[in-house]
Amino acid sequence: MQYKKELGDNLFATFTEAAREQSLSGFAAADPLHTPIHDARAKQDLYFQTLNQNLPEVSSEENLKISGPYGDIPIRLVRPNASKSLPCIVFIRGSGWWAGSLDSHARTIRSLALMSGCAVCAIDYRRTPEYQYPTQRDEVLHLITWLQQNSDQLGLQNKIALFGESAGATIALSCALTLRDRVDESIAGMALFYTNAGGPKATARAYSQWVWKQYLGHEGLSSNANAVPLLDNLNGLPPIWLGVGEDDPLMSDTIEVHQKILAAGGSSSLNQYPKLPHAFVMYSGTLKPAYDALQTAALALKAFLN
Repeated sequence: MQYKKELGDNLFATFTEAAREQSLSGFAAADPLHTPIHDARAKQDLYFQTLNQNLPEVSSEENLKISGPYGDIPIRLVRPNASKSLPCIVFIRGSGWWAGSLDSHARTIRSLALMSGCAVCAIDYRRTPEYQYPTQRDEVLHLITWLQQNSDQLGLQNKIALFGESAGATIALSCALTLRDRVDESIAGMALFYTNAGGPKATARAYSQWVWKQYLGHEGLSSNANAVPLLDNLNGLPPIWLGVGEDDPLMSDTIEVHQKILAAGGSSSLNQYPKLPHAFVMYSGTLKPAYDALQTAALALKAFLN
């Protein structure tokens, strides 16, 4: 793959090395608990920019807006090649539901397209705290339907998989559960990194509790098994590839998702990565284990779509 050849020896072997290099930019992740939300987003955008330098080249990238249940939804369609008929991966970002945009995960989106050979359609879902569940889930479901209805015009096959990371993985699970309940087999499979699917825990750090409060709209655990997927039995889902770092404080959520899917008779592959924290995939441009993990997930999605 040309992208990997171009990266060459610029990939670090450990997260500590990659994080040290990133810290030289002078931009760190924002803290929305102690900063007004708009200021926190601005700071977080600068942090994201440092992780999205020298992006890999793709065949095409198109920004669109589609009419959705809560207003227009910005999306970005990335193609790895000029094929007129590509399967499609819907990319659902994390960032705690409160931050991020189509640009914040540009490297991951482009890399996923190149690694999988599939088109990738990223969605800029509405953020918390201004919008709460089920807004984000409903917008992704709307995008899935729109892609299916417009596949011929878009040059896409009517085959769709989901990629989600962190909060985005939780949205993906909520979408899959909704489609299951509708007896709708639109999704061929999912690749989910470090899902935050168990709701707020009393022992969790303050940030984790805060993001759930903004998403659910109330303190404490919801009784809604669609909003908090681990409250469900997770039966009847499409095949799932799961990835998580062993230094992730939310690792238990990913492991429990895997165990509940297997217990329900489903198909799940659990991939654990030593010495990697939460959100490590965003370092795929500088960290070899992150690059390799993303490539493994991309190939799993390609297999689901074939």
